[in-house]
Amino acid sequence: MIYKEILTREEVMEILKIGRSTFYKLLQSGELKSFKEGNRYKVPVESIEEYIDRKMNGSII
Repeated sequence: MIYKEILTREEVMEILKIGRSTFYKLLQSGELKSFKEGNRYKVPVESIEEYIDRKMNGSII
């Protein structure tokens, strides 16, 4: 089994230097992939890396 590093909302916000509303907009638009566990969103590190790569390459989703 492969284990992936999973981040909380707060960790994602800190890494990307974004606010809470921007975090939720990224989830709703599908720019960040996540899953919900209980009432908390969890984001794989891989999703953040993909998001940053897209932004650096100037492509949209």
